[in-house]
Amino acid sequence: MPNHVESAIRVVRQVVRCFIYARISEDREGAHLATERQTDDCRALAQQLSTPQVEYQIVRVFEDNDLSAYTGKPRPDYRAMLDALRNGEAECVLAWHTDRLHRSPVELEEYIDVCGPAGIDTRTVKAGQLDLSTATGRMIARQLGVQARYEVERLIERSRRARDQKVGRGEYSGGPRPFGYEPDGVTPRTLHCPDCGRTGPDGFSVRRQCDGCGAVDRFNRNLVCQACNAADTLAVTRVCDACGTEAHFEAGSEAATVRDMAEAVLSGTSLNSLATTLTKEGMGTSHGNIQRGPNLRAILLRPRNAGLMKHRGDVVGRADWMPLLDEPTWRGVVSVLEDPSRIPSVPNTRRHLGSNIYQCGVCGATLKASSKPNRRGGGTRPVYRCRVKDCVTRDLPDLDTYVIMQLMDWLDRLDVHDLMSPREEPVDVRALQSEMRAARRRLDELAAAFGEGEMDRQEWRAAAAPARARLEAAESKMNAAVKKNPAADLIAAEDPVAVWNGPDFDLSRKRASIDYLMTVTVHPARRGRMPGGGYFDSETVQIEWK
Repeated sequence: MPNHVESAIRVVRQVVRCFIYARISEDREGAHLATERQTDDCRALAQQLSTPQVEYQIVRVFEDNDLSAYTGKPRPDYRAMLDALRNGEAECVLAWHTDRLHRSPVELEEYIDVCGPAGIDTRTVKAGQLDLSTATGRMIARQLGVQARYEVERLIERSRRARDQKVGRGEYSGGPRPFGYEPDGVTPRTLHCPDCGRTGPDGFSVRRQCDGCGAVDRFNRNLVCQACNAADTLAVTRVCDACGTEAHFEAGSEAATVRDMAEAVLSGTSLNSLATTLTKEGMGTSHGNIQRGPNLRAILLRPRNAGLMKHRGDVVGRADWMPLLDEPTWRGVVSVLEDPSRIPSVPNTRRHLGSNIYQCGVCGATLKASSKPNRRGGGTRPVYRCRVKDCVTRDLPDLDTYVIMQLMDWLDRLDVHDLMSPREEPVDVRALQSEMRAARRRLDELAAAFGEGEMDRQEWRAAAAPARARLEAAESKMNAAVKKNPAADLIAAEDPVAVWNGPDFDLSRKRASIDYLMTVTVHPARRGRMPGGGYFDSETVQIEWK
């Protein structure tokens, strides 16, 4: 073709401005690989559509990664694309398939309202062209939308059924690696044989024992003991293949860290203090990030730590993996972390020994840390002040020093065995576990009867209420089964002062010990110099030992 003809064609060639939209519902690796493939296919489609007379030119790419079109969550780039189409910035939308654009009828109708009147073309790699300016094109788009909706709902039903089946068998349902376990979600990280020294996930076999009859490895796929026909009695451990010894957790491993964190929380240590310690030790999250207090709280609240299966918000029974904690310890930790009084009214960490612990002798409110102007020399000094009516103000360092001195003197005088003895009657853990199993079994029976139409919803609710109350009462008693004395290390020490000042006994444990051992009531101080020569009035500080 002569050059002047080619030049003429280039001059009159029409340009169709195109948007590319790509989306993937789930991107666990975060690599954007699937959306990149969609974008590459759309660019290839633009080249196929282009002719000597018409050029399909990509002017902008929109991408929503790890966002579903079905859930209704906002898709920022999709909304930005609609706004750009309304502004007339493109004449064509390219997508890999129509279900990448929308799977909701409401979204589809909005897309039609934007593209139909403006004559905006929609081209897809897999579903062809959609001409939304015609009734036929809109009908095809709606049919494709209905089909996409059906496919999603069917996928959700299959996924739920598969998860229900896994829960019934106590199996791990997948997801990100849980802290304390290997990627398989069931093997503790890291196992250790105390006899032969073997470590690691390999070389250890699963042992399943019945808590009811003691039978070993007699459970069927639904975790029912074939020896005594009991359900919800599974106890999973690991044994060394070389010597047959029951496995422990290797010191410093993630599994051992979960156990140590539980003990620390029961001893009064704060989550922020634990997070700081773990960061110093180089113990990150399962994703390699820095540990934070809220993250540790989520880890410790997991029922999986006690070998329990959680499904749709409820604990439904035993799981088929080795627990990191025994159930009473886990429930004790949950009770501590979910205590409403533990949540501060303001998002800060306690920095003083007696704030929110010492009590006002006038109105009974707790004291807070504050400051007061110095009488001479300017500046301020730290004080404790009544939280409600400002009816008591005492020098902060002097009051803390006096309380610590009284504590050390008291520890030196009293019988350690009396201090270490439990304050409450022991809890029958096995009896409570049997009660919880019976209540869960009754709820399962009622749910099956309701599902088979043997009772209506009102009858089911009336029958299920006592079983739920029975389960909640047993769980509440189990929460109190493990209550660790936060001052145990301090009481048992030969040198309590050294323990108190040591690096392991941080402020949160000191506060927990004070709160556990004594009630400090502070009255208004007398004015002037005291008979002993100082200004601190110790006679108006009342200490009652618990």
